[in-house]
Amino acid sequence: MVKIRNLTPGILHIPAAKLRLQGHAVADAPEITPDIQKQIDAGRIAVVTDGESAKAPAPKLPEQPADFDKLDEQDAIEYVEDETDPKVIQSILQTEQRGGVIDALKGRLKEIGDARK
Repeated sequence: MVKIRNLTPGILHIPAAKLRLQGHAVADAPEITPDIQKQIDAGRIAVVTDGESAKAPAPKLPEQPADFDKLDEQDAIEYVEDETDPKVIQSILQTEQRGGVIDALKGRLKEIGDARK
């Protein structure tokens, strides 16, 4: 049994695991399925320990940069490549819908994570 936390403020459905998580809620999952792993990789959910599940929800992410959604896709990707704060990248990732920008955000988060190891 694994405990997972919804990191988004809204409801998150994971049909394959038969889960429906309210914003910032913690739930038990029998195992980490491929669908759950995709949500973890996207920064929407996190695996938590028993001690962490009792804590208050994670602090809110900073607002995405002003007018970011007005940038064209190439300028948005360039902005992401220059960003160094993973919290800002995660806040953008939660609302971004352009496929190329999402790929750049995920790649940049991975780069930052690898650099800190």
